[in-house]
Amino acid sequence: MDTIPSEILTYILSDLDAPLAPYAGVCRAFQYVIETRTFRQIQIIHGTLPSVRRFDAIFGDKRRRYLLRELEFNIALPNKLKHDRKRPLKYLRDRAFTLALNRLFMCLEKWNCIPEGLERPPSFTLRIRCTTPDVDYGAVHNNHKHLQFDELQSLPTLECVEKLRIQHLQIFPRDMALICGALPCLRDLRWDLGNVPRRLGDLRADLRNSMATALLQTDFSRLETLHIQWIDHDPVNHDWRPETYVDAHGRDHLSIGVNRIMKLPHLKKLYLDGCFILSPEVFDMNCEDVPKSLECLGIESCLVTPAGG
Repeated sequence: MDTIPSEILTYILSDLDAPLAPYAGVCRAFQYVIETRTFRQIQIIHGTLPSVRRFDAIFGDKRRRYLLRELEFNIALPNKLKHDRKRPLKYLRDRAFTLALNRLFMCLEKWNCIPEGLERPPSFTLRIRCTTPDVDYGAVHNNHKHLQFDELQSLPTLECVEKLRIQHLQIFPRDMALICGALPCLRDLRWDLGNVPRRLGDLRADLRNSMATALLQTDFSRLETLHIQWIDHDPVNHDWRPETYVDAHGRDHLSIGVNRIMKLPHLKKLYLDGCFILSPEVFDMNCEDVPKSLECLGIESCLVTPAGG
């Protein structure tokens, strides 16, 4: 049986009823083909400690870790207060987010150890999602509903994550930078987030400044693809004042941050979707500044006059 080509084994298994796990004991060849299909895509539901421990137990076998291609990590966040809760909802959401991400990174930190005979750790795509409905700004008393780490200054370094997808989860840019900073092998990042309503001007400015800092200071040296979708449900501002987007010296740090990203040495594709309000500083570069690796550049922006037209 161990000499049968994997294509034939795959064909045989396609006629068997699920689950296939009981057939893994037939021979080593069956075990390999079944585990390759079983462990290619794994989902951790709710991000609780028991679910992370189950995942850790399954992949205690280091050989199995190299079969994983995509890990979906779902986080359950509180979206309303219980009657006996005295903590604000904002605190409870940030706390749940912090605990879930930290336990996942602590679990995956073990994967940095390279088994004897191999040259590199496993690599896979990490998807981080939220499984509970979003909340409005009234529920968090007009504070940031974007998730922030609660008293967490750093995360364990993970060398196994090459692609990161953030979907259906609003993460504050400063804290997103902390996540990316713990992923030194990150090559591909897709990040979706929403903007703050215009009525909360201070929060809106704070979010933009944090995005600028994240683009300016995060180590993206290995990044090849960056796709940020910044959704703004209030893009038109009839009281638009350019001075609110620049510092005392007239410089727009978000545009400078995008300019820095465009000059990354290994960048191949850059997509900025949504409503990016940028200044001409974003293209302040000469031909030598543009990396030879750059293949695609897409920036979706909103053209407005100083009067808001």
